[in-house]
Amino acid sequence: MRDMLKAKTYGQYFTPHYIAEFMVSLISKPKGSKVLDPCAGTGVFPLALRKMGFNNVDAYEIDNTLPNMYDVKITYMNFLDITPNRVYDVIIGNPPYVRWKNIPLEWRVKFRSSKYWSLVMNGLSDLTYAFIYHSVNMLKKGGELIFITPIFWTETVHGCRLRDYLMRHGYLELIINFNEMKIFDKVSSTIIIFKYVKEPSRRKLVKVVNIHSKEKLTRNHLARVKDLISKLNKAEYISEDIYEAFLHRQFIKGEPWKPIPQHVLIGSSLLKAKHYYERFSTLQDIAIIGNGMVSGLDKAFILTDTNKLSEDEVKRVIYVFKAFTLDRFKPKMLPVPYIYANDIVDEETFRKLCPQFYQKLLPYRDRLLRRYNYGKIIPWWHWVFPRNKHLFEAYNDKIFVPSKERYDTKGYFRFAYVKGLYYATQDVTVICIKPHVREGTKYLLALLNSKPYQEYILYKGFSRGGVYDFSEKPLATIPIPRIDWNDIEDVKIYNDIKFLVSKILNGEKAYEELNEIVCKLLNRKATQYL
Repeated sequence: MRDMLKAKTYGQYFTPHYIAEFMVSLISKPKGSKVLDPCAGTGVFPLALRKMGFNNVDAYEIDNTLPNMYDVKITYMNFLDITPNRVYDVIIGNPPYVRWKNIPLEWRVKFRSSKYWSLVMNGLSDLTYAFIYHSVNMLKKGGELIFITPIFWTETVHGCRLRDYLMRHGYLELIINFNEMKIFDKVSSTIIIFKYVKEPSRRKLVKVVNIHSKEKLTRNHLARVKDLISKLNKAEYISEDIYEAFLHRQFIKGEPWKPIPQHVLIGSSLLKAKHYYERFSTLQDIAIIGNGMVSGLDKAFILTDTNKLSEDEVKRVIYVFKAFTLDRFKPKMLPVPYIYANDIVDEETFRKLCPQFYQKLLPYRDRLLRRYNYGKIIPWWHWVFPRNKHLFEAYNDKIFVPSKERYDTKGYFRFAYVKGLYYATQDVTVICIKPHVREGTKYLLALLNSKPYQEYILYKGFSRGGVYDFSEKPLATIPIPRIDWNDIEDVKIYNDIKFLVSKILNGEKAYEELNEIVCKLLNRKATQYL
């Protein structure tokens, strides 16, 4: 219990020896360089540095109850209390990951009140941000920062200020993404190792290595990674079994660090979409995006027999899709009938008007009363949060997508066309084209299911541990090409897309044709009027 509390407070997840040694091997500076480990723990990095001939090392650790396992010099104090003075050639280590709510109160007050810290820290930052920012400010010009961290800060909106600060003061030399590999005990987060150089005048290409595996990380994996890093001196793209390596441009300002191989189809179109505002809109510009409804206990509300319902009960049956019922382009199963009687606020009235519903729900009464109630008094026979119910009712044509999705299980993401008065539960996100948008739902359906867009989401979408997030914010920024209705070729392509979607919805195989025509449209939009 004490170890768990310390991990929560100090973010203590200790680095295995072989990883520390691998990270030290990434240092380009000479052996006499001044090196810092800002979060030494039990001394793994100072030991690895000493083994490889780096003897001018400072190491700090806030927790003086940790044993010094390797008889290395460690100064027990808070690294964040040290005045930044740009004296180190290399800073290396495993900074603590502590969520904002678990950061000690006095630190949170300092982060918010200090002009120095408030440049990158806010109420959504974790402690890793502070260590990265402070470490950069401790580096000499040309100094190297080599850290192992969770991936979150490199992709999230609230990490934008930190990424912008890094890109204004230097460049990223290397990023290794371990994806779902097992590295730290009891940690399921995606982990990266990155190397950053504090030298803004140089803008080299970033070396990127991805390992697509769920195995436990070993020395052999890291040996392959080291070999791939070397090969990137002569090659732009390498794919070997579970390994992928490629070169990528430097990231601009605070944009997410989501590197993508340039040979991927979207390289010449979607990645450039933001430069062609008149030809592309974001998904949120043309559609309303919402999450599905929350019953709080689905199995209580599911109806298995709708044949003997009263007239009042029939009026209170809704037909619902869940994530598992969806497939690419259309649902693979029929919707499920659910009880929905939120219009009845009195229990006796509910019992009289809907006796079969009452008897169906009654065995679940205690569990329904214990549901999370969003701070409201909710009758036990009600859905607890019928959010966006109006969207399902207001739009006849809709696109449903699972709100969480693993790509590796199917090899594609599922955007399904749904026509009619149908609803969805909270594991589904609904996309409804705005009334003024002429392109329509089937056009959007075609794009989202096409290879260029599937690849765009695969590389640019927000994911954690291999699970992709399809809630409103991640979907909102997807670029969508707009049709110029005065352009004959644009209109022809649009009609071809609509025709192919109709074929697919009718069960015909036209995926490759659709991919080709979508690529044609994207390339046309990216080069038009240049």
